[in-house]
Amino acid sequence: MAALTLPNELLHAFEREPGRFQGAPEAERLVVQRVGRPLPRGSPDYWEGRCAVTGLGVRELLRASHIKPWAECETDAERLDVFNGFLLEARIDAVFDQGFVTVADDGRVVAAAELGTDARELLGLNEGRRVAWLDQQHRAYLAWHRSRVFRGG
Repeated sequence: MAALTLPNELLHAFEREPGRFQGAPEAERLVVQRVGRPLPRGSPDYWEGRCAVTGLGVRELLRASHIKPWAECETDAERLDVFNGFLLEARIDAVFDQGFVTVADDGRVVAAAELGTDARELLGLNEGRRVAWLDQQHRAYLAWHRSRVFRGG
C-alpha cells in the first residue's frame, strides 16, 4: 500500500508570511474552566477503574462522561453526581456524547441506526454490550439522554 501524503498548506502559509501569524503559532487565552478533578472523586472507584462498556482499564484513555451534559445540568449537585455519568474509554465517550449510542434502563447499550453496522463493529458495540454496575439512580439521567441526545429516537 502506498503511503498517503497530507496537504501542509498551513505550514507553507506560515513559512511564506511569518508576520501574519505574529511569531509563534500559539496564542494566550483567558478561559473560564470547570473546577474540580477530571474524574469525579467516586467515578474510578465506582467503575473499578474500567470503562463501563468495554472494560478497558487504561486510566489515561478513560473519560468521565456526563449522561446529562454539564451545561444542561440545573444544579451543581447534578453536575457532580456520580450517577450522572459513566467512566468511558475515549471513543465510546465520543459516540455517547454525540448521541450515536445510549443506555437502556436494563443496561443494554443501544446504537442509533445512523451509526451503521461497520462503525458498531469497529467500536466493539455488538448486540450484547451492557453497562456494568448500572444503578437505579442512573435512570433519570438516562431517560434525559434518550429523549434529548440519542439520535435513535
